[in-house]
Amino acid sequence: MRLSYFANEQPFQRGRTMTIQRVNYLSWLLKLVAWDGVIPVVVLLMPTVVDQLFPNRRGAMEFTAVTVPIFAFFIRFFVAKRHIFSNQCTGLVRGLQLIALCLAILVLLLIDSLMILAHGMAKRAMFATNTDLVVWAVLIALYFTCMAFAMFPGRTEVLTTVEWRDVDSLSHN
Repeated sequence: MRLSYFANEQPFQRGRTMTIQRVNYLSWLLKLVAWDGVIPVVVLLMPTVVDQLFPNRRGAMEFTAVTVPIFAFFIRFFVAKRHIFSNQCTGLVRGLQLIALCLAILVLLLIDSLMILAHGMAKRAMFATNTDLVVWAVLIALYFTCMAFAMFPGRTEVLTTVEWRDVDSLSHN
């Protein structure tokens, strides 16, 4: 009689090929941090570009604060949707990832708009009080939590050959 921790466990044989499922954490981290490429840089540089093209035109900055984040939203949505549908998750999980993605990039739309509008404000106006810092921390935490779930790549299967030296010592009669 063979002792086992698992009721359905089959005894291992020498040179047996097994399928192991693993998460590629490095790929997940890279997707989480850099999934949208240069869009954040473009959004943050947009107020400077608008100031150079339209000096002393306050309406131009407000127009930029509304339109640029909306364009960035749609670009981010289509890029991230490709990442989600190329992962190794089930259809249900992909649907939930799409919902998390939409929530995350809506938060990012708000952050982008505020950062563009902050260009015309006094320095540190957006972070003047502790309450401001808490609001920013909550927004950023909500964004990264949703994106961590949305960019989860799923488990990939890796075939490996297992060599067991003491197979006979595991079997008890």
